[in-house]
Amino acid sequence: MVTKTELSKLLKREFATTLKVMRAFPENKLDFTPHERSSNVRKLLSTCIFEMFLMKSLVFGEHIDNSIYKTYSPDSVKILVEDFEKETSDIVSKLEALPESELNKEINFAGRKIIADEFMMMMLFDQIHHRGQMSVYIRLAGGKVPSIYGPSADDPGENT
Repeated sequence: MVTKTELSKLLKREFATTLKVMRAFPENKLDFTPHERSSNVRKLLSTCIFEMFLMKSLVFGEHIDNSIYKTYSPDSVKILVEDFEKETSDIVSKLEALPESELNKEINFAGRKIIADEFMMMMLFDQIHHRGQMSVYIRLAGGKVPSIYGPSADDPGENT
């Protein structure tokens, strides 16, 4: 089990990195996809927000209207970025207010039982996976890939 303090620190750091990548998307390329079987930018960015909804619902017990998964389709990267900022800030606040023992509770997801902290880590790892996809999409869509864990060809990073 990861402690609430460790999880909060990790989420803050990784959410900030994902946000930096999301902001790098060219605004006029929301429907860009590198292949017909790949998700477009809108869907890829939306997935990161949906994962916040899943955490709110399953870990924090908040009622989420399931129709949002079918109807959420913002018209700009800017709105997606703003929604991601709002949702991730909310997740961190809810986590920090949550009793540590609640991270040990068992939740049901996709027909299986999983411990809450493990579920949050799984959602974070999936976000990191999609962030890797995003970094490829950015370059293919003509944007500049930001520094993620170190310099990119377009961004020397904060420490250089």
